[in-house]
Amino acid sequence: MRLLALGLFSLFALLGDLSAAVRTKVDLVNLTPDIRPGEKALIAMRFRCDPHFHIYWQNPGDAGQAPTVEWQELSGTKVGAFIWPGPKLIDQSGVMNFVYEDETLLLMEVAVPSDAKGTLTFKGKAEWLECDDSGCWPHDKQVELTVKVGAGNVPYKYDAKLYPALRPRLSTTASSDGKLLTVVLPAGDKLTKTWFPVRGFVSPTATAKQKLVGDTIVIELADATETLDSADLIFTTRSADGGFVDIKAVLGAAPSKPAPTPNTPAKAAGDWQPWSPEAQAKALADGKIVYVDFTARWCATCQVNKRVYTQDDVAKALTQAGVVMLKADWTKKDAVIANELGKYGRTGIPLNVFLKTGQPPAILSEALTGTEVLSALSAVSAGKPYQAETTTHSFFIWMLLAFGGGTLLNLMPCVFPMIGLKVLGFAKEAGAARSKVILNGLLYSAGVIASFLALALLIIGLKSGGSSVGWGFQMQSPGFVLGTCVLMIVLGLSLAGVFEIGVGLGGVSAGEGDGRVATFLSGVLATVVATPCTAPGLGAALGFALDKERSTGETLLFFTVIGLGMALPYLLLSMFPRLAAMLPRPGEWMESLKQGMSFPLFAYALYLLWVLNALVEDAAWVRDASLGLALIATACWVLGRWGALHRSDRERLTAKLVSLGLFGGTLAYLFATLP
Repeated sequence: MRLLALGLFSLFALLGDLSAAVRTKVDLVNLTPDIRPGEKALIAMRFRCDPHFHIYWQNPGDAGQAPTVEWQELSGTKVGAFIWPGPKLIDQSGVMNFVYEDETLLLMEVAVPSDAKGTLTFKGKAEWLECDDSGCWPHDKQVELTVKVGAGNVPYKYDAKLYPALRPRLSTTASSDGKLLTVVLPAGDKLTKTWFPVRGFVSPTATAKQKLVGDTIVIELADATETLDSADLIFTTRSADGGFVDIKAVLGAAPSKPAPTPNTPAKAAGDWQPWSPEAQAKALADGKIVYVDFTARWCATCQVNKRVYTQDDVAKALTQAGVVMLKADWTKKDAVIANELGKYGRTGIPLNVFLKTGQPPAILSEALTGTEVLSALSAVSAGKPYQAETTTHSFFIWMLLAFGGGTLLNLMPCVFPMIGLKVLGFAKEAGAARSKVILNGLLYSAGVIASFLALALLIIGLKSGGSSVGWGFQMQSPGFVLGTCVLMIVLGLSLAGVFEIGVGLGGVSAGEGDGRVATFLSGVLATVVATPCTAPGLGAALGFALDKERSTGETLLFFTVIGLGMALPYLLLSMFPRLAAMLPRPGEWMESLKQGMSFPLFAYALYLLWVLNALVEDAAWVRDASLGLALIATACWVLGRWGALHRSDRERLTAKLVSLGLFGGTLAYLFATLP
């Protein structure tokens, strides 16, 4: 029982890294010593990132969001858009981004009124996304700058050659065959081979793989979020003097595309593109219907939903309607996706939505069916609303949705391993005093509800600190997923009879006091394994509960109701013995079921290892983790083989020391080397 308690509480302790402190200093600086009426001046937004942190260029790359400013006071001046310095390309385990590190100045041109005098004040709210290797966090800050009209201003120094917009633009030509873009190098200029696309007509991955062939740059067009057209293509690249220049490439002819035939669909249902705000906006601007699947590897409900896309009628309908299929992968923390979820009233996934310009979004239920996808597509295609405005629900209806969603969590695949354990518990309690059975039901329910309240408080605290978190957010923490994976292995081995941990989860013997604590902890465990799943109606209810307009008390009430809904079936079985009496009499079947239920736990551990592979994107570490899990299983076997009660005291002590050393050493190594 102590092992289970330590394991569960350690998992929640691993979530401490999700808090968000501001790691970028932001302010306004003046760049012009003499500010004269009727002339131009330069100011800048200054970003100073802590080591290992970065912000984003105007085209952020695979993920990210460029800084913005919303002006509140300009003293009658007109301030232009940001003038961007050239970016840096970084590769974060295959995710290519265009970023700024250390200190960056985003310049702005100011048109000073002809009647300006005294001082000019600039006030606004800066918003930016700062990231490091562990995640991203959105922040904002009120900034202010006051300058004198006339001489005497102390200018902040900047390097003008880093700003391509302040230098002459180069021109060249380009051609394309639909798969490759070939750009001719401007004559007489020594340029680096990495050309950053200002727009998404070239993917970040293709940017990193550009090839210099003779006097041309050859770039792949796969996975681009924008199509090539006859418009100018603008690139930014470094010049021989260490600065940056813009290159305008005029496309000779738009690439020809083969017309789709009935036997060759233009866009199959499985032909997904990565989601980005730019890709979504471009598709909608082109008059397309857009389908966005907000998903993650750790979201078990999301994985089950994907079976719908393989249905012939669904794939055919999506293809014939020319739907642009976008996948927003939230496996890792991504503030941009979290912000987008909030636009639909959600704080977690799954979320599946059809979009079309001029129409409200058609939000589908959390558990998809082919019929629902076809109905929503038909409504959107016909210009009809698919879903009534959710804001029309009363508070009571939202409470019912929360309660029903909590109850339905018991039918989700994440909670399946717990069902057999609880059945064992009720079967073993046959003939026990009714008061004891009811007490166990109440303790289990208390464990579930307490866990939901702890989760709610953690989410509230992190959101107040600026983190973009929601339901299932802990599954974005590699440490939490690893800890849960180890816990599933240990519990599975215990159920299989390899060793005994003395936990009354599913009828495993325990003392009276230990049994009560273990029953409470089994409710905690049920909540831990339930979070990767979302039941129908629960996603919308969670979005309402975590809305910024909800008070802390209302949010806690909602999570209490969700926990009560999840605990209800077991509470009813404990309070009404006749329901439990329908189970077979205690006997040999219970041991068979107990051992059989170890396999769903092992399957869940393998699923978590698959999730870890996506989170860390380090094949060598995943290999070590697989070997480490085998060593942890060996430690459990040693404890069960030589630590049993019939062994001598010396054998038992040796077994415990060897098992503890093997288990603790392996676990320490895995967490110490966790990417």
